[in-house]
Amino acid sequence: MTDSQHLKDPTKKIQKFKPWQFTAFCTAMAQRSLPNYALFSEVTEFGDTAELTHCLNMLWDHVAGQQSAKNFERLLERLEEQTPDVEQFDMYGVYPALDAIVSLTTAVHCSMEPSPEEALSNARLSLATIGKFLSQAEAPDLKGVELSQYIEQHPLTLQHLDFIDEAISLLGKSKPNQDMKKSLRQLATNDGISELGISLES
Repeated sequence: MTDSQHLKDPTKKIQKFKPWQFTAFCTAMAQRSLPNYALFSEVTEFGDTAELTHCLNMLWDHVAGQQSAKNFERLLERLEEQTPDVEQFDMYGVYPALDAIVSLTTAVHCSMEPSPEEALSNARLSLATIGKFLSQAEAPDLKGVELSQYIEQHPLTLQHLDFIDEAISLLGKSKPNQDMKKSLRQLATNDGISELGISLES
C-alpha cells in the first residue's frame, strides 16, 4: 500500500505543527480506532475499554491545556495491562485491537515528547490497519499492485484520508483550548464508527 504517497502533502503540513498539535493529531487517530478495541473486548471479554477511554480523556484534556503530562508514564502502564497477545486469540479482531493500543500508546508518548514522527506514525498505522483489514476480509486473493490499488481506491481508505485532511485543517486554524478539544474529538469520534466502519451499535 502506498500510504506514504497519500501522506506526502500532509507530511509537510504536520511537520510545521506546534508541539501541542502533534499530540492532538495523534490523539485524534487513537480516538478513531477505539471502537475496534471495544468490539474485540466485548466479544472476547478481554480488557477494559473504559481504561482506554480514561487515557483518551487525559490526552484530550492535555491538548486543551487542562492537564499536565507529568505523570503520563502511569497511563502507559495501564495500557500495557490492556494489550492483547495475538497468540492467545484465534480471530482477526485481535489485530485491529492491538493497533488501537499501539495508536493510543503512541499518543501518550507524543504528549510527553511531542514530535512529527509520532504524529505521522499514527497516521500511517491507521492506514495500515485499513489495508490489513481489507486484504483479509475482502480481497484475500489479491496480491501486489492489484491489492494496493484495491486498498487505495476503497471507500474506507478514501474516507479516512478525508478525515486526516480535515483533522490537519482544523488543527491548522485552532488554538489549544476547550473549543478545539470539542471540535476535534467530535470529528475523530465519528458517531462511534472506526476507520474500519466498526461500531458497537451496528
